[in-house]
Amino acid sequence: MIENVTDITKDQLLGEVQKMKYDGYRFVTATCIDNGDETLDVYYHFDKDYELKNFKLKLQRNEEISSISKIYLCSVLVENEMSELFGVKVSGMAIDYGGHMLLADDSPDNPMARNQIVIEQKGAK
Repeated sequence: MIENVTDITKDQLLGEVQKMKYDGYRFVTATCIDNGDETLDVYYHFDKDYELKNFKLKLQRNEEISSISKIYLCSVLVENEMSELFGVKVSGMAIDYGGHMLLADDSPDNPMARNQIVIEQKGAK
């Protein structure tokens, strides 16, 4: 379980991240969890004087979020990673690798995303 987590909406994201920057927090990283349904959880992690603060953003799989790279440029690495590996739609990245920062042209799409495979059984109705 992650401590010091605040749930936010995508509309609050940039404002909350800007407050962290203003208050002297450094951006540590962001992590993505595929919940196995149609939702993803994106966690943003910040540190100041060894105190971690975290924001949790719940997204529908097709929702788009704004990049925080205009506030913390270093976030472009993890935003590109989440986009490529999980299919998170991030708009306005300062540097967008277009799906090829980590993955080759012949790599599977979103390899870390849980794929929902439905197998139809014979005779099942």
